[in-house]
Amino acid sequence: MSSEAGGKDKDSEVNGTPVNPAGLRKPHQSTQEKLRNELYSPKKPQSNLSVNAPEFVPRKTTFSVTAAEFVPRQQPYPQYSKNLYEDFQDLQIGEYYTPSGEEVLNSFQETLTALISQPGNMEELMRVVIDQMKQLPESEQSIQDSVIEMLFEQCVTEPNFRYTGARLCKLLCKELKSHPIFKNFRGAFLTRCKAEYLKKDEMIANPQMVDRLCGFTMFIGELFLNLEVEKEVGGKMTLEKIGILRSPVLKDLLLILLQHPTDFTVKCATQLLKLTGSTIEDTAYLNTTSEGSYDEVFLQIRQLDTYPDLNRTSKCLIKSVIDLKDNNWGRSRSSNPVTPEESYQPVYQQAAEFTQNEPVFYNQQGQPITAEEAGYYDQAYNSYLQEEEEYARWEAEGFEEQNAWVEGGDYQAWSSDPNQLEYDNGYYQTGPYSENYMDEEIEAAYEEFLRQQPPPPQ
Repeated sequence: MSSEAGGKDKDSEVNGTPVNPAGLRKPHQSTQEKLRNELYSPKKPQSNLSVNAPEFVPRKTTFSVTAAEFVPRQQPYPQYSKNLYEDFQDLQIGEYYTPSGEEVLNSFQETLTALISQPGNMEELMRVVIDQMKQLPESEQSIQDSVIEMLFEQCVTEPNFRYTGARLCKLLCKELKSHPIFKNFRGAFLTRCKAEYLKKDEMIANPQMVDRLCGFTMFIGELFLNLEVEKEVGGKMTLEKIGILRSPVLKDLLLILLQHPTDFTVKCATQLLKLTGSTIEDTAYLNTTSEGSYDEVFLQIRQLDTYPDLNRTSKCLIKSVIDLKDNNWGRSRSSNPVTPEESYQPVYQQAAEFTQNEPVFYNQQGQPITAEEAGYYDQAYNSYLQEEEEYARWEAEGFEEQNAWVEGGDYQAWSSDPNQLEYDNGYYQTGPYSENYMDEEIEAAYEEFLRQQPPPPQ
């Protein structure tokens, strides 16, 4: 057998099995010989191409990098008569932006609104506004009156802002005391308070203005607790309360509220005394004359204990203030300094001896502090006081004049005695509900609820 035949059989069969899985045709013999000769041929194809051929050599050009079109025109350089240091001294990197008075007032109003819900961020929120106020020129003299009026109105009309407003007034006095416009901010603000104080008789005579008078009175109490002035004592500068706020302002406001007693005015006066009573007694040295005594105020409160037009809640508030004063406002009477551990137990025992709707808070040294300092802000604290007031009302109505306990006061609960029940729409219920428990709207809604219930099984 020839070698071609052997090669053909070798390529097409393996162990007698045809091998052509792709179904491709095998090249002809001549094609195979040609490819074999080109693959093993030592000769390489020759080319007559050259890198120096005219086709690859660029033609000569007249362009030049020094042509006039590529060289910038000469500019005359400025001649400086000053040296380099003086040039940098005169260089202004940027100009300061001076806000207008209207922009400052708008920012201040927005910040006051934000502080109602975020009183804890007062310094952070006021930082931008104070920086703007410091940049105001001296020509904006009227800006101080506008700021004072905006701050005063919000402090009087917004219950949750009075404590924050007093702190804000203190902050502005401190930060702006060197500014020519605001250097007398404290005096101007107290002058605005004086103008409102002189209207007290007019406001108490107008039922629609009593709410504003009470709001102003509570704010004066917060201002008295927070605002301080520097005074030199023994060669040292110390801070002390403002005596005129203690008396006559705060004292006269309390007297006028108690001399026109209603449930609303008595509640305001008692809350204010619980807030400021201890500080009022501790700062008696600020008013050395007899006019600074608060004996008349507490005498007026004791007389109201038998006033017939006050409800039981108001009388509970009066009693709690009297007991609080008689027990030294919940503080220890010992003049000797004691450790906090020794002061806790007697203080709590004294606090348990009298009835009060509002708690007395203490710090780690056993000293009384305000609710805000203890972490109770106005919104949460007011809801707490409301619950305490409702509890005091329920507790007071649980006793008759003979101090005999009556379940639920004058409200008769469900009873199993058929003689004490009235039958209405298939349900046993008591007689008419007490107004202390249901108003007309609640009573109507409850009756509608009863009518919608299915009839009892026969």
